[in-house]
Amino acid sequence: MRGRDVRAILFCVSTTVALVVVSYAAFHSFLATLALTAAYDVWLLTRPRMVRLFRRMRGDPDWSGYFKND
Repeated sequence: MRGRDVRAILFCVSTTVALVVVSYAAFHSFLATLALTAAYDVWLLTRPRMVRLFRRMRGDPDWSGYFKND
């Protein structure tokens, strides 16, 4: 696994935890916190960078040309 993949995963985890803490402190509602966090995670995990990361973790080849080994 690449270092940038580890950083991307840590970013997702840390921002999700921070969002849970901040939104619960702001709304005092578990349901609102859950909805906001779920929406954020869906948005974040469907970004092209994260989709490529999950494909690499599954072992699928990367045919996108994002990295060129010339």
